[in-house]
Amino acid sequence: MIVYNDILETIGNTPIVKVNKLPEEGKRKNIFVKLECFNPGRSVKDRIALNIIDQAEKENLLSNRSVIVESSSGNTGIGLSMVSRVRDYPNVIVIDQNCPAEKIKILKALGATIVMLTTDKKDSEDLTERRIEFVNEVKKTMENIFIPNQYENRNAPIAHYLNTGEEIVRFMEETGIRFDAIFLSVGTGGTITGVSKKIKEYDSSIKIIGVEPEGSTLFGGEKGSYLQQGPGNYFKPKNLVYDHIDQGIKVSDQDAFNMCRKFALKEGVLVGGSSGGVLYTAVEMSRQFEGNILCILPDGGEKYLDSIYSDEWLRNNGITLDKENENPIQILNIDGVKDYSVLVNCIKEEVFGNEHSRAI
Repeated sequence: MIVYNDILETIGNTPIVKVNKLPEEGKRKNIFVKLECFNPGRSVKDRIALNIIDQAEKENLLSNRSVIVESSSGNTGIGLSMVSRVRDYPNVIVIDQNCPAEKIKILKALGATIVMLTTDKKDSEDLTERRIEFVNEVKKTMENIFIPNQYENRNAPIAHYLNTGEEIVRFMEETGIRFDAIFLSVGTGGTITGVSKKIKEYDSSIKIIGVEPEGSTLFGGEKGSYLQQGPGNYFKPKNLVYDHIDQGIKVSDQDAFNMCRKFALKEGVLVGGSSGGVLYTAVEMSRQFEGNILCILPDGGEKYLDSIYSDEWLRNNGITLDKENENPIQILNIDGVKDYSVLVNCIKEEVFGNEHSRAI
C-alpha cells in the first residue's frame, strides 16, 4: 500500500474505463473514457495547478509573501486553492456570475478569497476576457502577486504532455488497446495542446478531435451565448496550438446536457457539461472510426447538481430534457394512510410498468 505525503501526490493516473451501454444501435463502438474526476479536486485542472506552482517555485517566482491570483470558471480555482493550502500561499480566485454555486461553495471551503464579477447582460455570455482584464489590473496595484495565467502559461500544456498524454500512451502500450481517435474538450487549450503533441509523437495516425460549445469561436463561427462551464472562449488563448488537432467540432448545450443525464442513467457516472459535449460528439462520430475511441472527461457532475442535473434549471434555461433522461421524484403523501399497498403499487408501476407490476 502506498502512503502519500500530501493530497497533491494523488493527482494524475486517472482511470480509463470502457463505456458499455451508452452507444446506440448502429453507432456501437468501443468507446473508453478517461475520468479526470478521480483527481482530488475532481477535475483535470488539478494537473495544471500543481505543475504551474511547482515550476514557479523552481524558478523563484514565488516567495513566502506571495499571493496567487487567478481568473477561473471554477475548476482551475479549486485546483489552485488546494495547492495553495498545502504550500501555504494565500490565494484569490476571480470568478463571474456564471460560475455554478457548487464550485463557489468548494472554493469557500478551501479557503480561497473569492471575487465575483457581475454584469446586467445575459447570464450565459462568456466573461472570461473581463475576468482576465480585472486580474491584470490587480497585478498593477498589488505587490507580491503571482498570476498562474492558465491561458498562456506554458507549464499548463506541459503538464498534459508529461502526464495526461503519457498516461494514455502507457495505457495503450500495457493493454494493447489502440485508440483510433481521442476526443477532448477545448477551452484554455492546455489539455488538447499537451495531449495532442504527446499522442502525435507516439502515433501520428491517431485523430485528435477538439470539442467546444456552440457560440464559442475557438474553431471559428459566430460568437454566441452558451451555458457549458469551462469549455469554449471568444478569444484564442496562447496555450491553444492547432498543429496536432485534426478537427474541431461544436456541440449545443441541449445535446451536451442531455448526454450528461444519459451517461449518469446508463453508466452510473456523473460528469460535467464539457464531458457531456465530448461524449455526445464521440458517439455521433463513432461510425467514422473502425477501432477504439477515447474521450477525456474533464470533471465530475457533483458541481452541477443545481444546474445540469436540475430539471427546473434546464427548463428555465430553455433546455428540453429527453424523455428517457427524466427521473422525477415520486412524492407520496402518507397522512391518514393505514394501508400502504396502494402507494407501493404506485412505485411498482413507475419502476416496472403496468404489465409487469401485477406480477411483482
